[in-house]
Amino acid sequence: MSKALSLLLALAGGVAIAVQARITGALRTELGDPTLAASVTFGSGLVLMLVVNGLVPANRRGVVRLVRGAVTGRFPWFFALSGLLGAFAVYGQAVTVDLVGVALFSLMFIGGQMLSSTVLDTAGWVPSGRQRLGRRRLAGLMLGLAGVSLAVSPRLLGGGPGHDGGAEPAALVTLALPLVLVLAGGLLQPPQMAMNGVVGAAVGRVEPIVLFNYLTGTLALLAVAAPQIAAGGFQHLPMGPGDWWYYTGGLLGSVVVVGGAILTRTIGAMLFTLGLVAGQLAGSLVLDTAWPTPGAEVTWPVVSGAVITLLALMLASATALRSGLLRRGPAPGGERTGERRGT
Repeated sequence: MSKALSLLLALAGGVAIAVQARITGALRTELGDPTLAASVTFGSGLVLMLVVNGLVPANRRGVVRLVRGAVTGRFPWFFALSGLLGAFAVYGQAVTVDLVGVALFSLMFIGGQMLSSTVLDTAGWVPSGRQRLGRRRLAGLMLGLAGVSLAVSPRLLGGGPGHDGGAEPAALVTLALPLVLVLAGGLLQPPQMAMNGVVGAAVGRVEPIVLFNYLTGTLALLAVAAPQIAAGGFQHLPMGPGDWWYYTGGLLGSVVVVGGAILTRTIGAMLFTLGLVAGQLAGSLVLDTAWPTPGAEVTWPVVSGAVITLLALMLASATALRSGLLRRGPAPGGERTGERRGT
């Protein structure tokens, strides 16, 4: 798979995350509890992956290889439990976003993602191997953070606690623990994708590790939501003939997780994360225009921040794309691109 196509797929994954977040938000409104909504979203992804792995013989064999590989040490056994990292991030969002506001949550979570993915690439702890942090990648990283900051600035400056914006500076002290929880969720998401990539490469299929992601994540979220479930929290599940779309969040999430396991092998963790962020901002703009929710605003800072983040992705990926073109096969004139005949 070419790096250009990988970047486009990462952008598409970010759009899918934006749509999934909107669906989970609507489900949260119906159920009245964010943890219950997250459990349903993970649960729908689990059902999908059970079907996908159950119906495809190669995937069934992959599940056996995954279990055997974890037991025999072909890869670290805890890589099979990487879904717990995703569940932690979802749970952190559920319990903190109302406390810290969407803006602070986005800044801390995305900042954690970008920092973690950069460390993973630089250290070579990703299936794609070590990615040198050159000037363009560093500039792209900083520009991406600036774009995200600009995009969330209207909400960050627009209100105090209890509003969609962030908290007053004095209140940030009391929000230290929630903010650390948000940052930890962002820091742990790229390692989840990297672990999935390692296991997928060892097994030969990515679907089995995605199944384990949703299995462990769903069980963890159900355990956290046990008191609400015991109190009848699922009584308000939308079950009408037109309510099927509430359960598509797991489909979108599984596509992103599968894509992450594949694409981190091609473009590394940092470019994949930056592509997700850019796609998520762009997708959110489209959703806020076509499917607005209370408090959603399409303002110039938001649009400008999304554009800057896209430019950051282009800048950070310039070297990778150029090297990919140089390694491409014979050019139309019979020479290899970037090579001279006879050298």
